[in-house]
Amino acid sequence: MKKENPAAWYSLRRTLPPWRFGETLADLLELAPRFGIDEVIVKIDTEEFSHGHPDLDWAERYREKLFEVKARLAELGISYSLNPWITAGHADRGRNDLERLPGLECVVGHDGSVAKHCACFLSPVWREHIRALWRIYSETRPQVMWVEDDIRTFNHEPVEFGCFCPRHLRLFGERIGRPVEREELVRAILAPGRAHPWRREYLEMQRDIMVETAAFLAKTVHEVSPETSMGLMSSGPRLHCLEGRDWTRLAEALADGRPLYSRPPMANYYEDSLRGFYYSQDSVKLTRAVLPAGTVELTECENVPFTRFSKSVKFTFLELAISFAYGSEGVTLNLFDHAGTPMRAEEHYGRMLAEKKNYLTALMLATRPAGRFRGVRLIHAPGASAVKRLEPGAAYAELAEDGFEMMQALESHGVATTYQESEVAALAGETARALSDGDIRELLAGGLLLDGAAAGILVERGFGAWIGVEGIAPPVHRRDLSYVVSAEEFHNAGFGGEPGKYLTATLPFLGSASRFCDLRLLPGAVEVSSWVDPDTRRVAPAMSYFENGAGGRVAVHAIEYRSSFGPSFCHPFRREELHGVIDKLSGGVAPLRFSCDGAYALAWRKQAGKSTVLGVFNLNLDDWNRGVFTLSWESGKLPEIRSLDASGNWAEEAEIRAERIPGGITVKVERSVSSDLPLVLRLS
Repeated sequence: MKKENPAAWYSLRRTLPPWRFGETLADLLELAPRFGIDEVIVKIDTEEFSHGHPDLDWAERYREKLFEVKARLAELGISYSLNPWITAGHADRGRNDLERLPGLECVVGHDGSVAKHCACFLSPVWREHIRALWRIYSETRPQVMWVEDDIRTFNHEPVEFGCFCPRHLRLFGERIGRPVEREELVRAILAPGRAHPWRREYLEMQRDIMVETAAFLAKTVHEVSPETSMGLMSSGPRLHCLEGRDWTRLAEALADGRPLYSRPPMANYYEDSLRGFYYSQDSVKLTRAVLPAGTVELTECENVPFTRFSKSVKFTFLELAISFAYGSEGVTLNLFDHAGTPMRAEEHYGRMLAEKKNYLTALMLATRPAGRFRGVRLIHAPGASAVKRLEPGAAYAELAEDGFEMMQALESHGVATTYQESEVAALAGETARALSDGDIRELLAGGLLLDGAAAGILVERGFGAWIGVEGIAPPVHRRDLSYVVSAEEFHNAGFGGEPGKYLTATLPFLGSASRFCDLRLLPGAVEVSSWVDPDTRRVAPAMSYFENGAGGRVAVHAIEYRSSFGPSFCHPFRREELHGVIDKLSGGVAPLRFSCDGAYALAWRKQAGKSTVLGVFNLNLDDWNRGVFTLSWESGKLPEIRSLDASGNWAEEAEIRAERIPGGITVKVERSVSSDLPLVLRLS
């Protein structure tokens, strides 16, 4: 990637299979400039036609083709990078490398399952092979050598969670001072209640192995091509908690003194609901937050299994727009299949890339300047899996960090979130156990929204008086409460409620799997909402608000968000409830909230010096006819506002105006907003 890139950067990930190399290369050379492609990341031995761990003779023959690709791209001014499709291996897919690589040790699952292709990171045979293979690839001196997200300990079909092979068990035994069997170790890791000390030790062992593996891969490349940067695809920081990932050490090891490239996952591999973009934007922001400053970020736009049967052109555009709206420097495009089909067969994607480049460039230039994204701060704790308390019979996947549903609950109701500093924060579930007392006191001195599970942990740790809670029971299904809960009455006028405003307690959907936390409040705590029975009698507090002696403002919602967020949670009244609470927690006006005459907004605010960019995506197929941004605003003057049109130009609109409110401003939009194009405003 060029250091000072003036335009939205397109990196096309493209496979040129050896048995159709000439045709697919000619197709690439003709269409890449027409599509506005800046870089081609050549994928090697990919997907359906992957051999597993490629034969070295095969790689040496293909290396000559890579030299040709690089030279021909250079003639067009297009950069060349490389993406071996596997490192350790994603999934077996029927491949058996135990016969092709004698002595290969493959990953072993927590349940005893054994892979036949996916290698254990400690396997000497795998390391010897990957060193020889990547030296061959590195001779082509790519700009970036991408490491796929198979550098992880989970999702190596048929293995779900690993590695529990003999080498890993021996190494773990050395760390604890005695031999251990897989079954004994897994029982300890998944033991209910307070985490067994072996869990932390095992996660720390995994962390160290992954850091050493990253260093091994980088050194292998740099011995041959020291000017090549390394790139990392990842699988989401909340998932990587369950392998103990230390992002700082891993990034330093993989960068090896060069700029590091990051490819955060955006999911949406195929088109489903537009609401999948809530994950996309969160993944971009959270992955950026855990990586060192200066990391080059190119998001991952996938289309699997390819063609418009998988993902429409409009959906693909919105994914690109989200990438640049949230401050990414470029996108990696996996839009065309790896089975030798020419790109011209699905040329519609390329035409869109060319047509939208000016728009996406303007969006990128507006959101890339140094600054911060404003919103409710979400709390991520990389060590969450080490201390998380499990229930009897918990699955291994339960070790992943909580917090995703809290993000969805806020964002889906127009409350912007961030992982940067903010006057208001939100904390959910077992993540609270991973915070120090000092961390908690700092949060409690500002504005803090807690779900019932996190509030219970704070009470257990002696912070009940700080949050206005005398006692709170662990989360249980509502059938296990001592009273009947039919609905939540949002009745407090101080937060925008009124008596008789009811929200269903059948959460998250018809299955009614939500878990409730019986809440008892201290004097001074205010009921924002209450649980009511079938006769609308108020039987217990549902949400509370409290101002503590440290000047902090705390709201507790007496449900476990992890089990409660879903279609039933979402409602116009819920939006009013959350907006009222977040305003109170902010001490005046929220950093940003958005309301409209429809549903499912995705709003953001980027602050860069005196310039502010506001935006919102409509993640609903219904158009909105009006909307209102409400945000804190320090300046005494109302801003000038310009909107970004579909051609990438900024212009004033009579239908958009700002008004002063106590502590902030509103920006009212009196025109339609469709799902086809985000509304983007520049305030100056």
